[in-house]
Amino acid sequence: MIDKVTNIVENVSSILIRWWFLLCTQIALGTVAYHFNFFHHLYREDTTRIGFVILLVLLTTSLWLGKKVYSFKKETTTPEEALHNLNSGWFIAESCLVLGLIGTVTGFILMLGTAFNELDVTNIVSVQKALINMSLGMSTALYTTLVGLISSLSIKIQLVTIERQIEKSYG
Repeated sequence: MIDKVTNIVENVSSILIRWWFLLCTQIALGTVAYHFNFFHHLYREDTTRIGFVILLVLLTTSLWLGKKVYSFKKETTTPEEALHNLNSGWFIAESCLVLGLIGTVTGFILMLGTAFNELDVTNIVSVQKALINMSLGMSTALYTTLVGLISSLSIKIQLVTIERQIEKSYG
């Protein structure tokens, strides 16, 4: 019995270390993105701010996953219970994709809905203004899609890594 408990604690420590490595990788990539002014561009180009909501969901979910893995150490759970506790993470990962698509659709609405309202094709200034409005909507669409895809992928990588370790450790 003591060997089994010791084995479970060692396995949870291994899972926690892998999660920590993934979190540190996310932080490093976020630092690189900050260095290249990605967040400034996102703020300027994404008028809906959905991209920042998605990034907040990513950060919160990553910390939640770490808390779940840490709680495995306190609770002696079966592998089925441990895997079941992570099911919400898959929903959240898909929600990041959906939020990115909502931003895409919103960006296209902004692009097409406002660009042609006062368009006079004989006036160059009017055409330039329409192109500026179109580019703002298009940048919103592309940035939210990018952030949604990256966030969803990051959460899924964490979930797959944790679940594989649980199956390997307990199975």
